Amino acid sequence: MPKPTPPRAERAPRRVTSRRLLSILALTAVALPLVALAPTPAGLSRSSDATLAATSDLDAGPTVDEALPAQVVTVVDGLDVRFAVTEATTVAEILQDLEVDRGPLDRVTPALHTAVDGPTFITLRRVEIVEEQVEVELPRELVRLEDPELLRGFARVDRPGRTGLRVDTQLVLLIDGEVESRLTVASEVVREPAQRVERLGTRTLSGDSVWDELARCEASGRWDAVRMIGGRVAYTGGLQFSTRTWLAFKTPGFPQLASEATREQQIEVAERVLARQGWGAWPSCSRRLGLR
Repeated sequence: MPKPTPPRAERAPRRVTSRRLLSILALTAVALPLVALAPTPAGLSRSSDATLAATSDLDAGPTVDEALPAQVVTVVDGLDVRFAVTEATTVAEILQDLEVDRGPLDRVTPALHTAVDGPTFITLRRVEIVEEQVEVELPRELVRLEDPELLRGFARVDRPGRTGLRVDTQLVLLIDGEVESRLTVASEVVREPAQRVERLGTRTLSGDSVWDELARCEASGRWDAVRMIGGRVAYTGGLQFSTRTWLAFKTPGFPQLASEATREQQIEVAERVLARQGWGAWPSCSRRLGLR
């Protein structure tokens, strides 16, 4: 008495190796043309009997029809690539047949329910959510106050201030180990920022502008002074600008040399130089005048 056929879930999946499949296809590719070209014996119909004869010759081994249900699949799991031949009919069955572990958030392409009919390429992307603590610097506020007791061009720091610190709790979505997105779910300020307070001087020297005092030191008070070094123009104007500095800081439309500009134009340019370089741009005279 034949044994009852076990349910599909209990049957071991039938596999056809790629070597066996290639052998069958090769045998078919060689045999069928030979049968078609062979001379037809008397009483044998080429259209029917020849086909039956060719089929009977292949009965001893597996036929092409037996191999057709097998699917050739490629599964890419990160850097892991698997090649297999399986009889599974959906993407979900293929992954189960190949014993591929899959997390609840992992992304599978094509979708799990997709029917498989022929060579199939399956991509599995691993998805993970982790929690991270991220420190965020809070900038300090800068406050500047005018001080009539402080010489113009000077600055004094009353309070240095400090930056603040906030700690954010973030949920990080990782796709194959790479960050795809972040979501802040909580924040806590662990250090409040403190203001930086600076005082800027507005006082001038003995009723004149500090620039007039500086010009008397640099060029004997002559705003059209020109100083030559090695036969070439080196410094010009009452504040003795180098040619490079004057061209870099002057307003478009001002003369090409400071000595050809007005006192007010030279002072305007000097203000820009002072803001960028400080009194060190005039090292000797600014020290002599007590500007630094």
